Amino acid sequence: MIAGVALTWPAQAQTIYRCGNAYSQLPCPGAVPLELNDARLPEQKLQTDAAAITDARLANAMAQQRLAEEQRQLANNQPVPQGAASAPAKPLAKAVGTKKQKQKKPKVKKRASPAQK
Repeated sequence: MIAGVALTWPAQAQTIYRCGNAYSQLPCPGAVPLELNDARLPEQKLQTDAAAITDARLANAMAQQRLAEEQRQLANNQPVPQGAASAPAKPLAKAVGTKKQKQKKPKVKKRASPAQK
């Protein structure tokens, strides 16, 4: 019976404190307690959760399609197009022993002063 009451007892929200740019359950000097209540209606939360699940399924399906297309192209010896979804590019490393070229300054023609004319 105690376990049944404990399971049905509403969960008490813990106070969260902001300590500068960090967040903690323990207050620090100058901590600011935060009010973190979810103001959505239960129906709105269900809609949001359903949309998140739908988005995740769509993302998984798109990933599977992309992988299948890449496998098909590899099987046909076609190059796989490189795009934003590919692995991140490695930063270019400076070649060892290369000299920096000095930038040449543009030559400025000197004007003759009116007294030299």
